[in-house]
Amino acid sequence: MPETTHRRPLSQRILRTAILLALSASVLSAVIGTIHWPIVGDSPLLHYTTFLLDHGKAPYTQIIEMDLPGTYALEWAARHALGDGPLAWRFADFLLVCAIWLSMILIARPTDWLAGFWAGALFALIHFRDGPTHTGQRDLMMAAMLLPAVAALVYAVRTRHNWLYALFGFFLGCATTIKPSGALFAVVFAVLLWMHLHQLHRAKTGPFLDATLGFLIPVVAMLGWLQHYGAIPASISTMTGLSAYHAALGRPPLINLIVGSFPTVLLAVAIPIVPVFVARKPWQHWQGQLMLAGTLLGCVSYVLQGKGYPYHRYPTEAFLFLLIGLLAFNALHRTTWIRYAALVTILLGALFLGPVSASIANHFDWRNQEFNRGLAYDLKTLSNTSLKSSDGKLQDGADIHQNSPASLQNQVQCFDNTAGCIITLYNLRLVQATGYLYDCYAFQPKPSAYQDRYREEFLSAVEEARPKVLVVTDQDCFTQNRSFARLDRWPQFEAYVAENYALYTERTPPHTIGWWRHPAQPFSYRIYLKK
Repeated sequence: MPETTHRRPLSQRILRTAILLALSASVLSAVIGTIHWPIVGDSPLLHYTTFLLDHGKAPYTQIIEMDLPGTYALEWAARHALGDGPLAWRFADFLLVCAIWLSMILIARPTDWLAGFWAGALFALIHFRDGPTHTGQRDLMMAAMLLPAVAALVYAVRTRHNWLYALFGFFLGCATTIKPSGALFAVVFAVLLWMHLHQLHRAKTGPFLDATLGFLIPVVAMLGWLQHYGAIPASISTMTGLSAYHAALGRPPLINLIVGSFPTVLLAVAIPIVPVFVARKPWQHWQGQLMLAGTLLGCVSYVLQGKGYPYHRYPTEAFLFLLIGLLAFNALHRTTWIRYAALVTILLGALFLGPVSASIANHFDWRNQEFNRGLAYDLKTLSNTSLKSSDGKLQDGADIHQNSPASLQNQVQCFDNTAGCIITLYNLRLVQATGYLYDCYAFQPKPSAYQDRYREEFLSAVEEARPKVLVVTDQDCFTQNRSFARLDRWPQFEAYVAENYALYTERTPPHTIGWWRHPAQPFSYRIYLKK
């Protein structure tokens, strides 16, 4: 239902102002409370990959990392436009959220722009409540491409501007260069567009040519970039080898993935909207079909990824929040009983789910950087760069971003996943000895032919590089375990280390880590020096 041009009744104006202020206050509180979050989780790996690219390393051949080039493009652009530090990365995360939020407002505008504002605010708060390890995730990047794509499509159909169809295809192409599931969204949205144009008795060839051209621009750019590095064969090998092996690890049962694909955190607003959903039948309308398709495809993507991580639900949450918002604010204009269900939904989102999510986001203990600071200090000590005061303690305000131990350039190799070794090298601006950024696939308990190959190539790269320093952490990939006993799963590595290196130190930070909802045991690390 289009927004009315006449002045709204006083009761509606008061309600709308209250919703706007409540959501704005929650979002502002969460932004202020999370703005100093560190770069943790998967983000350091992506940051470091683009850092290595800046230092002349080639993707997939010299950098053994399995993300698609679109991810690197966004990460590289964020680093170079906003800066290298944690604050810059928080702003990059905020920009991704804002792209989704603004797209929601534009999509909802023909019905009620406040529906998009409501949905975008709640999506932002749900993202923030997931914690520091979820910032800048690829699924958030995907959602930041998919929602603008749908916004461009909605306005392309309304205005018949060809460039909007091209923009629709461009954003879907960008999504596909971030994750392969973007192609699935592109196909389904294209089918829905064809059906809708057929119902409107409009020509289809022109819009589809424009959309296809737009889609091909980022895809061709990605292929050209890979060809520049001579990395097309290596990228295909990575997708069919490392990515496939990764997808097979740590998979919950299929039924768990199917059930988990629906974000239970949305139940507070999903349950009361059910009567409105049944009464309004969104599957019969063009806009509702797009929202439902996006929601269901997000669930399919979640299941296909097979890990059950909360951030894999971001596309689902984005489309579902917008669907609920559109249904609820549309129903507010009705005179039947469904307006009360809509009112309950809207108020629960603005006055319950939003504030609770902001409170959760603000209570993460993000300040613990003991692992990074300790490792940085040890590496600087090894490089004869002292940060000690006269009493032998670390100086107050010592900055791990300064005094990079240049003598360790290309001389340190991490055996870690996300515990903190890679982000420490990034902070110190140190290029690692090899292009292997994580050891997750070398220490899996279940033997496989691919693991044997990965181990052989990893160890060969280390033997060729002959790093002076090895940093080994106790993080056991895909588990919550903390134990150096994981090293026993790779006897060849243990033998190589015992023959060529001597243990310099082993450290365990004294405090728990608060990057997740519940505090976790800190990661430990060992430093080995070449004999």
